[in-house]
Formats: sequence, C-alpha cells, structure tokens
Amino acid sequence: MAGKKSDYSKVKFGKIARRYFVLNGFDGILTVLGISVGAFVAQVSDPGILISSGAGTAVGLMVSGFTGAYVTEKAERTGDLKELKKSMMSNMEGSIHETNVSKQSAFIAVVNGISPLLCAFLITVPYLFSHLGVIEMLNTAYFISMGVSAILLVVFGSFLGNISKESKIMYSLKMLIAGLVTAFLSMLLGVAGI
Repeated sequence: MAGKKSDYSKVKFGKIARRYFVLNGFDGILTVLGISVGAFVAQVSDPGILISSGAGTAVGLMVSGFTGAYVTEKAERTGDLKELKKSMMSNMEGSIHETNVSKQSAFIAVVNGISPLLCAFLITVPYLFSHLGVIEMLNTAYFISMGVSAILLVVFGSFLGNISKESKIMYSLKMLIAGLVTAFLSMLLGVAGI
C-alpha cells in the first residue's frame, strides 16, 4: 500500500513539473515573440537591442518562475505536511515527507525557471547570428526567430495533445493561434507607435 501511494505521489509530482514546464515555456515564447514582432514593425536593425531585450525578458521570467513556483509549491506542500502530521499525530521530523517538501519544491522551481529561459534563448539565437554577421537582421533574423517561435509552439501543442490523448494537430493549432494573436496585437501596437 505504501509503495502504491509513493508511486502515485511520483506520478502527481511529475505531472506538476510537466505542467509548469509547458506553462512557463509558453509564456517565454509568446513574450519574446511579442518583442520580436514589435521590433520588426519598428524596423529595428540593431541585433544587440533584440539580444538585450530577449535576455532581459528571459532572466525576468526565469527569476519570476523560479521564485513564484518555489514559494507557491513550498506553501502547498508545507500545508499538506501539517495536515499529515495532524492526522498521524506525529511531528515527522526528519521523515522523507518533510525532506520532500523542500526537494520537490526546489525541483519544480528549477523546471519553472529554466523553461522560459530556454525558450527565450532559442528564439533569440537568430539575433546572435545576425550580431556575428552570419545572417542579415532585416529580414532574415526576424523571420527565423518567428519561425523558431512557431516551431516551439507546435512542439508544445503536440506534447499537450499527447498528454491529453487527443489530437496533436488541434493542440498545435491552438498554440499557433495564440502565437498569431500575440503577433497581431504586437503589430498593431507597433504600427500605432505605442
């Protein structure tokens, strides 16, 4: 019985980590895509500006993702542990349950922090190549960056379709639509000069 409960806890923990990875990775993709489209409309020709913007955004999302997930998960798990202590009438000091509160919270926080950092970095790579003179900024680096964003959205959508045991194509389309809405709104703001 204890083994089954432990296996269930691992599965539940894995699902939480997976959910955080997709959720915050999605944020990273759409945020940097919005920056790229806005800069494209403004015809920003200096790749350094996009590299700095992408890096700053990635770091902000990473720190936010890490701290937000850690504090939230730690609070949830500490509350669960207190309920468990109360029901078992034990302080459970030094138990595996007590250890897992910090370990699992930290792991989920790392997953949540790395996800947007990785996605933002991949979308920013074309601007690095432009900075090094390998490709043109206008319009090659922009189009490749936006293409990488679309590919990542399709990968995430396919992953979600696989998890839900539903159509990978439909989930990928939903993710792409979110990307197109982000691009469209960013374009409108760029054209309006906001």
